[in-house]
Amino acid sequence: MATTDTKEHLIKVARKLFAQQGIGNITMNDIAKAANKSRRTVYTYFQSKEELLEASIEMEVMKISNAMTKVAISTLSPDRKIIKLIFVRLELTRSIVRRNSCLHSDYIVIVEHIRKSFDAKEIALFRHIISEGKQKGIFNTESPDLAARFLHFCLKGIEIPFINGMVSKNNDDKFVNNFTEKVILNALGYTKPINSNNNERTIRG
Repeated sequence: MATTDTKEHLIKVARKLFAQQGIGNITMNDIAKAANKSRRTVYTYFQSKEELLEASIEMEVMKISNAMTKVAISTLSPDRKIIKLIFVRLELTRSIVRRNSCLHSDYIVIVEHIRKSFDAKEIALFRHIISEGKQKGIFNTESPDLAARFLHFCLKGIEIPFINGMVSKNNDDKFVNNFTEKVILNALGYTKPINSNNNERTIRG
């Protein structure tokens, strides 16, 4: 097995064990055994299970980043693109946290530690889409850069309430979908009537 393949294999095995049992209940020996590797091999790539946990979460964050990039370079119009980007971001973040429920607090702390590059990329994607929308006359905002940063920090603020189901409390999914779309598009100075019957988007929080 190539070096890169071995490293990714160890990360995936460790991620599964952490998600099932929590980091406190797993040892490096457990990871080596589950990966069918020697303890020495595991230590060749990672010095501790905490380092493996960080690597596994970094891999999960990369999945979100790749999915967002895919939306950003799609042929959707800027208004559809920005809304889909937000929903993809929130849904994937919640899915990852729930899949790693045993790591909830560890996940949040480590994500904050490693997400600087992710945050910069997210802001850049938002800025690109908002600028595209402004050039096409779809958005009417004075500063795409400031709008992108506001949108990014708003999403960071809503992450935990969304994951915990507090965003849509006492409201059905359709209402939350439409409300979210109106808030975002109006904030960007959307120049067209907002169609609340578009079924492309789903947000559940």
